[in-house]
Amino acid sequence: MTSASSGNIFMINKSNIDSHANTKGRPLGIAFSKNTNSLIVADAERKAILRVSLGNGSITQLCTSFEDMELNGPSDLDINENDEVIFTDPLRNPYPNPCISPVYKLVKNDIELFISDLAFPSGITISSENVFISETRANRLVVLENHLSDEPPEPKMFRRFAEPGNPDGITVDDNGNIYQTLPGIGAIAVLNDQGEMIEIYHMESWKPSNIHFTDGIFYVTDRLGSRIFKFTK
Repeated sequence: MTSASSGNIFMINKSNIDSHANTKGRPLGIAFSKNTNSLIVADAERKAILRVSLGNGSITQLCTSFEDMELNGPSDLDINENDEVIFTDPLRNPYPNPCISPVYKLVKNDIELFISDLAFPSGITISSENVFISETRANRLVVLENHLSDEPPEPKMFRRFAEPGNPDGITVDDNGNIYQTLPGIGAIAVLNDQGEMIEIYHMESWKPSNIHFTDGIFYVTDRLGSRIFKFTK
């Protein structure tokens, strides 16, 4: 778990919370790399993608720019089966379109353009060969199918949400249902694999942000109360 305010990366084991490393920045998205037995972290303040050793907590900077242009503030990321890191970098372009931003792919130590021109891409998750990305300013969830093929991926609208949903974090359960946080309305929307909404969970006085599903449990961060919730289906 990352703490954007303190720069800490915490390891949680049952009721124990230990500080594993500190990026001295603003770590946001995080994912586990099996191949390197490390954590890959998007740090918005350092404007970099970092690798954090699970052993001694040492930090290696993987990338900070694309084609001699600095990253603006990486937000979220996920790792595909080829150990490639796909990450979002909102607020990429200068005014008058500051929120029209690309999504990048880190292949080993080389950064590539994955997709361009999304309206504030934030949350991202990979499910099989599909990549789901929250397009926050457009209030929609897009999908890029068969992203491992040699053909350039094309984003397709998977679901549009009503204002002011502001879709953010995404995860997929073991049945292929997509869970999308909507901090603008304090809710989590559940979509089937056709993009149809099959459930929506509301709770007062919270703004669900990041969400992750593993071993039958959902973990949700609440940006309003600096809390973490967990629930089962």
